Amino acid sequence: MIDADEMVALIESCRSEMQAMLPADEFASLSSKTRQDYRELGRTLLQRVRYAEGGVAEVITATQRPTTYYKRVAALRYCLYADLVEQLKSLHSALSARPVDGLQVMAIRTQLQQQRASLHEFDIARQSGYTAERQKRASKRQALRGLPSDWREQLYQRAAKGKYADAILVAALTGCRPEELRHGVLIRWANNPRNDMDEIRFEIDGAKVKTYQGQPHRLIAYGAHDPHPLLEALRARLAGQGELLVRIDSPVNFTVEVRRLARSLWPKHKHAITAYCLRHQWAADLKRHAAADSVSQGLGHASAKTRRHYGQANQACSRHALHPAAIEAERPVKPTAGKVPRHRAASNTESTP
Repeated sequence: MIDADEMVALIESCRSEMQAMLPADEFASLSSKTRQDYRELGRTLLQRVRYAEGGVAEVITATQRPTTYYKRVAALRYCLYADLVEQLKSLHSALSARPVDGLQVMAIRTQLQQQRASLHEFDIARQSGYTAERQKRASKRQALRGLPSDWREQLYQRAAKGKYADAILVAALTGCRPEELRHGVLIRWANNPRNDMDEIRFEIDGAKVKTYQGQPHRLIAYGAHDPHPLLEALRARLAGQGELLVRIDSPVNFTVEVRRLARSLWPKHKHAITAYCLRHQWAADLKRHAAADSVSQGLGHASAKTRRHYGQANQACSRHALHPAAIEAERPVKPTAGKVPRHRAASNTESTP
């Protein structure tokens, strides 16, 4: 026998718990990709919970990296929320059917009760917070130490006949993220009407973009006859073509290949060289000679504070550094919270090249 009052009470209870788990405005701000990633990670974590003696708390805290912990919390929180939404929809449909399928309703009610138990366990674990001893994370910026000054050129030469040759070339010349290469980076040979000079332009659709975060689109241009070896290699690729679209299928496979190539070149180097090292080296080059906001815009950032995590000017070698002719992005760069003294700020007003 189905108790209608009990079912209504269960539905209302689940709704209130959903609102506490994830407010509507936060739910709306999640991109479709983030939702998909959270669902996949959340389901994996829920599978682990079944076999973990410590339940939810053990699964989300089994890491020495706070960033991993908080990502697990966010993913599990969203996954539990999304599952509740689906189960409530199923319950409404089952109760609205005529005749009502009592067995189906009872099965959904059991699932909801189990879901509420998981929610309660998760809430307790989340409130306890991250308690593990923090492990110092290896910085990709540190990985540049000890590499030869022409390491990017050597890396590209080693990869020149491989699947990811073009991707390595683009990542080295733009500092783009592997995820942005998955979207595709368009390279064009074009004339700049402002100075009547030919340029090689890279058009990048940004990753990690939200309402007030990141650059949705940016452009990085080099003089068409820049003698840098990497640009010479690109000109050879563009021979007879006005444009070239460079795209990868898997950011993970791409960075694995970069790591493999680097290990074959420098087997004694103590740090792993990944695709993000190209991003750090590009930032180091620009920090040596370009305006600060150009570095942020070129990296795809909308906040000035983020660039401090990428490269250092002393890691750039003047002989092998890259010199973009222009960098453009959709959004202005937000300054850091701590203002630079006025007399210093005035000395750093170099315009974007």
